Amino acid sequence: LMLMQTEGKKILLLPAWPKDWACTFKLHAPFRTAVSGTVAEGKITSLTVDPSERRKDVMIAGGQPLP
Repeated sequence: LMLMQTEGKKILLLPAWPKDWACTFKLHAPFRTAVSGTVAEGKITSLTVDPSERRKDVMIAGGQPLP
């Protein structure tokens, strides 16, 4: 829940992620969706959403644009 939260079709990334933590992740979301990427210095530096049509439903907390 620190890295990803979902509500309906919306996917919110980094809602409670500490800025000094880094990671590489692959998480499963509703509607047969997989979200994977890398977090460094409090920002998502790479992001893949499968299926790609679901990318429009992804938001990053704090208003960071999608990479």
